[in-house]
Parts: sequence; structure tokens; C-alpha cells
Amino acid sequence: MFNRLKPVLIFFIFLVGLACGLFVNQNLFKKNNAKLAINDQKNTNINTNLSDQSYSLLDLPLEYFSNKDVRSGSAGKGTGDKITDYTQVTLDNKAVYQSYPTVVTTIKNYSSEIKPLKVVSFNEIMQQFSKTDPGWGETIVKDNYQKYGSLATNYLPTDYIATLNKFDIDGDGIPETIVTYNYTGAADAGSYRSDIIKGNNIIFSVQEDNASIKPADTTNGFYVEWANLGDGGRCCSEGFIRTRFVLKDGKFVPIYEQEVRYLKVGKE
Repeated sequence: MFNRLKPVLIFFIFLVGLACGLFVNQNLFKKNNAKLAINDQKNTNINTNLSDQSYSLLDLPLEYFSNKDVRSGSAGKGTGDKITDYTQVTLDNKAVYQSYPTVVTTIKNYSSEIKPLKVVSFNEIMQQFSKTDPGWGETIVKDNYQKYGSLATNYLPTDYIATLNKFDIDGDGIPETIVTYNYTGAADAGSYRSDIIKGNNIIFSVQEDNASIKPADTTNGFYVEWANLGDGGRCCSEGFIRTRFVLKDGKFVPIYEQEVRYLKVGKE
């Protein structure tokens, strides 16, 4: 009799053990999920605190800082040749805030389309300029041509070359020409845009507001720094966006970006 019931008892004991195991695992699963939920909430709080933090004015003497780092300042006394001529300043120095890079990029107005440089004579430039003369840009046009020669004619007369730099951006060991330009006669805080020139062609252009191209950590690609006009406009921006570009499949593409906030110092 017992021998006949033995398999049944063994199967019953197996079922009881299985049920107990499932119950324990379920409780452990709930506890782990609860811990994960708490950690997620903590992470959410951390991220929220980071995004909501205020970039308040530091009440510190301005003489502790360098005038060369001033990006904008409020009227004080003097001509602005010394940092103490201001009451408040925004500074682009080593103390700026930088967000952790994100692969979600927001830059839109750029192109890797190859475009040949336009080269025309200075007489043609002046003829075009005479038709659209704003009344105060002739000196800029003449000085720009004298400084940059035929390269300037790609931009004149509607735009002028503001800066010209050279560094390698595609890893071939040959520096490319980096041109930042602005509207002829525009104020210093006007909308700068930038091109990369290789040989006789423009191989990259960026049209974001106040866009400049900076060397990267390697010779593959570069940084584009451009204005976030939601903060202070052109004249008094509180920072900028820095977007990293690399060369991929023959085109320059963005791979990450971060926000940079200037240091604000002075008296309320």
C-alpha cells in the first residue's frame, strides 16, 4: 500500500517545494523592484535638481577676475578697459558651468555640401556694393579685401570675414581654413556664421546664430559653438551650446552636445 502511495507523496512534496520557491522569488522580485523604484526616484530628483539649479550672480570683487574673459557687462564707470569699470559681468573662463554631454543634438542649420568658392574682382565687388550701400560699410569692404584678398570676395559685399584660422579637421595632416563671417556693417554682437574651406571649396557651413568652429581633441572633426538666444539675446548671452562634429562617410555629423553657462560676477 505504502509503495503505491510513495510516488504520489513525492510528487506532492515537489509541488509544495515549488510553490514555496515561487512565493520567495516573488517577494524578492517585489523588494528589488521597490529598491529600483526608489533609486529611479533619487536619480530623477538629482536630474531635476541639476536642470533647475539657478545660475546666480556671485557677489565677489571684480578685480579677482580677468578683463579678457568678459563677454558682456553692465554699465558702470570708465570705458570698459578695466574689469572694475563694470558693475556686473559674464565671464567665459575656467569656472564656467558645462552640462554633461548628451547624444541628443539640437543643432539644425549646418551643411556638408561642397560648394566652390566664388572669386570676383574688387571692381565687381564695389559695383555690387554701390547698389546696396548701407551708407557706412565702404571702409569695412575695402579693409577686408586688403587683408584677405580674393578669399574676401566670396563674402563681400553683403558679408565680411571677421576671423580666419587654420587647423586640421579631417586627419590628413593638412590644415583647413576656418572662416567666421558677419553681415557687413553689423554690430560686433551680430550673427556670425562659419565655413570650413579645403582647397578651393567650402566643405562645411554652419548658419546657427553666432556660430564659430573650434579645434577638437583629435583631428577628426571639430566643435561648433553657437548661441542659445533664449538667454539674454545676442548682446548679453549667458552662455552657448557646444556641439561635437566628426567625419563619417564623407560628411561631418554631430555626435553630442553640451550647454555652457558663463560665470556671472558683480553687485545686484
